[in-house]
Amino acid sequence: MIRSDYRQAAATVVTELTGNGVHIWQLSLLANSEVVSGDTLSKNEIRQAERFHFTTDRLKFILTRTMLRSLLSRYAGVEAKKLTLAYNRHGKPYLLNPDRDKPVFFNVTHSQDIALFAFSRQGEIGIDIEYMRDNIKYLELAQRFFSAQEYQALAQLSGNELKTGFYRCWTRKEAFIKAVGTGLSFSLGKFAVNFDNNDNPKLLWADTPHFSGTCNMFPILDDEYYCAALACLCHPGQVDFYYCPQNLD
Repeated sequence: MIRSDYRQAAATVVTELTGNGVHIWQLSLLANSEVVSGDTLSKNEIRQAERFHFTTDRLKFILTRTMLRSLLSRYAGVEAKKLTLAYNRHGKPYLLNPDRDKPVFFNVTHSQDIALFAFSRQGEIGIDIEYMRDNIKYLELAQRFFSAQEYQALAQLSGNELKTGFYRCWTRKEAFIKAVGTGLSFSLGKFAVNFDNNDNPKLLWADTPHFSGTCNMFPILDDEYYCAALACLCHPGQVDFYYCPQNLD
């Protein structure tokens, strides 16, 4: 695995997104819940927002999509309102109208009160974040969805180690699936990731008919509340981390 320089930087010193770089942005959905109007959203996104039963969930969706459009506008060189987002048949979003000289691959994830956005010009990427809950039957879920190798490794753990291992495994697998862009048509049991070392996450193996390319993984968050991972189907030279300001014009 090719390791990249992973660093945190303030949003006021955002570097240019180059061909071998990846930018990760973190957004606090609580701190920014009152500052977004949703004026840049498409009619389809507004309809999606209206489907949420709870106001809190609706506001989080509007905020996440508004910030995604604001960030994409910077990278794509297209006004946020004029951006056209489409989806492949498995539901992965992509940009229909980027500058052809500056392609933009992106992915977004959110859980509880945090949203993460990932951007690259080099190749497909996937990102996943999970709020780590205590009331989960970790081994039952792992036995049902993960590979036999992953389940057997998790079965050797207990307590907080089991909880942490489960979420590291889950977020890395979800990030990989999102990067590949085939959704759950690519079964979670058809590939395996490691979760014993947070400094060196990686894809261990994948069934050849489903995937035979390159995947590099990076830990994004790993604290007592959240776990997140990034998967890149390319070789990023650097991964930069930023915090979203309240207003991103």
